[in-house]
Amino acid sequence: MSTEHPAVTREPDRLEVRAPRTAPVVTLVTGVIGLAAGVWLLLTGGTAGVVLGVVLVLFFGVGAVRAALRLVRGAPLLIATREGVDDGGSIVAAGFLPWSEIGTIDVLPARGGGMLVIGVRDPEAVLARTTPGRARVGRAQAGRLGSPVVLPPTLLPVPADELAADLERLRPDGA
Repeated sequence: MSTEHPAVTREPDRLEVRAPRTAPVVTLVTGVIGLAAGVWLLLTGGTAGVVLGVVLVLFFGVGAVRAALRLVRGAPLLIATREGVDDGGSIVAAGFLPWSEIGTIDVLPARGGGMLVIGVRDPEAVLARTTPGRARVGRAQAGRLGSPVVLPPTLLPVPADELAADLERLRPDGA
């Protein structure tokens, strides 16, 4: 059963999935609050307060900037065509994956819904195209979930099983 959602564009030869706007807004608000707490600690705290303040400013500052960029850019999490899948939403942000590099497409249970797991035939080749930090996380994720390309339910605007069916519909025969 397919539900219509403004963050999902389904065309005969194309699927485009965008994150719900609420996720980056919540992250931005949380980041601004954490950033303010860090600045307050920097201005009022002793040595321990300054150290904690720096940590909070760095951590929440980066998170707030990333959330703001995500809101401004609005880049899709996933674009799928008959040629392949362009991943911009997983932790590794694998980029374009031709169908020949994609194995199984699974949905694994998770809190808040299902995780969309796009199995890749050669995880190391995919991880080589990303940053070293993302590759480390991707290796750990591949060890636990079978692939570095995983979109969690918190990012997905519709159930993962719907997206898995949409992806299988676009997969060319024999890929």
